[in-house]
Amino acid sequence: MILHDFTYEWDGKSKNGKKPIAWWPGAYRVRIVRIGDDTGEIQHLFPIIVILKSIKTGNKLSVSLKNYIHNFAEKLSDAYDLDINKVLWVELREDTKVAHLNPDRKLPDQILYTVSWRDAHPHELEMIAPYTEDFK
Repeated sequence: MILHDFTYEWDGKSKNGKKPIAWWPGAYRVRIVRIGDDTGEIQHLFPIIVILKSIKTGNKLSVSLKNYIHNFAEKLSDAYDLDINKVLWVELREDTKVAHLNPDRKLPDQILYTVSWRDAHPHELEMIAPYTEDFK
């Protein structure tokens, strides 16, 4: 079930003293999907999938989330009440990639993540296919 479908843009500037997603502007098409049903019979390790695709906007430079997915994931998790550790973060590129965010260190005011990207597995591609048919 599609929970949210929107375009997320950032300008690369700090607002309210908080660090932006990246220090360069960018924009992504974002679709937040819940997989499975609500019967509770089957529990998924990652019940929420966030599907991302870079889009071009009026900005000449649109930075990739490859090195900033942890910042993006934190902002989206706060805004949409997601458990960052229970989300499958999928970026549609020429080859679909999945980000694994591993909480590395907890500081008093933030969590630092180690991020690794891998190719999406065939069963993951099959699972997200119905939700990406109309992605542009």
